[in-house]
Amino acid sequence: MRKLTPFVFVAILSACARPSDGPTAGGFYSATDPNTGKKIPVVRLADAPMYPPGVTPLIYTASDPGLSLMRSGGFADTRLRRGDVVEVTILDTGEEGLFSSTQSKTLNLGRFTVDSSGSVTLPFVGRQRVLESSPEALQARIVSGLKGSAVNPQAIVTVVDKPTSGFTVNGDVRSAGRFPLTARKERVLDAIALAGGASSTPSASTVTLIRGKQRASAPLSRILDDASQNVYLLPDDQLYLGKDATTFTAFGAFKSVGEFEFEPGKLTLAQALGRAGGLLDDRADASNFYVVRNQPVYSSATSAKYPGAPSTTSRPAIYRVDLKDVSNLSLMQQFRVMDGDILYASNSGLVDFAKFFNIYQKSAATAAAPLPGAGTQ
Repeated sequence: MRKLTPFVFVAILSACARPSDGPTAGGFYSATDPNTGKKIPVVRLADAPMYPPGVTPLIYTASDPGLSLMRSGGFADTRLRRGDVVEVTILDTGEEGLFSSTQSKTLNLGRFTVDSSGSVTLPFVGRQRVLESSPEALQARIVSGLKGSAVNPQAIVTVVDKPTSGFTVNGDVRSAGRFPLTARKERVLDAIALAGGASSTPSASTVTLIRGKQRASAPLSRILDDASQNVYLLPDDQLYLGKDATTFTAFGAFKSVGEFEFEPGKLTLAQALGRAGGLLDDRADASNFYVVRNQPVYSSATSAKYPGAPSTTSRPAIYRVDLKDVSNLSLMQQFRVMDGDILYASNSGLVDFAKFFNIYQKSAATAAAPLPGAGTQ
């Protein structure tokens, strides 16, 4: 009987305080809601909602104007201003004119910048004041200046750069910078394309348009789906793309623990388990794998932030997955992971017991050797 006493003592202690890196399987069944104090039910995966409402976060509603708040007719002002760059091409259809000795009847004079005084100096026609005038007006001046040198001169003036009429794109894009507005009347999606595109998926990107003191935002996915959100840009508009990362976290006996990003509404529990590298064969209890989430609860009341949208609250929920049950593997391919979900793989009971037992297998620490000369007077 005396020989059994140490083992009984160890068993009692291990049941009371086993060393572990997280809650035991039994701890989930006694968990309570920290807000209400009520017990949180542990639901089998077979009884869990596979694709519950709210998997895709409520980002906007029909009553939310988004970027349509910034609607305009686009930038149509073609008047020339200081710093603008124009390209000039002249043509002569006559036989005895300016280009009679050349094979081509067309001459590209090059590109010219409107200087600080509002003028440009052009070959054949000299210095021309163009500030606040149109490209068509400059064409007429060039044609007039070429009379006498050309039989039937014509001119084409194209504005190739308007530094004072640009917009900027910053944030989660591949090539942030400032870009010119052209006669094509660039829209929001044009601007994002000029910046190399968004670095994140459309559902994880939010576009904010800043115009003076006005500001409006919309998910990139909404701009792609709704043409009214793809508004025209105006000079000095600022676009900022933010990243709304959707993540889940894996703890416990996984091969890879940490926070993982995913596209909302598309990641299944089976895929999430794969992201975490699967369970550790020598540690995990395959029959006690849990998903902990704040389950959204919708009510008939309307949201204060988005009038007309259903009000949402949340309550904690725990779903148990038994990987030893083959049917759970099929269910995991249907169960959608939500933003903020925690995946926890508990340790096998024998693993925690082995940790505790190892504590008592360690040899007692020996006293440190005395310092040299410590025992002498």
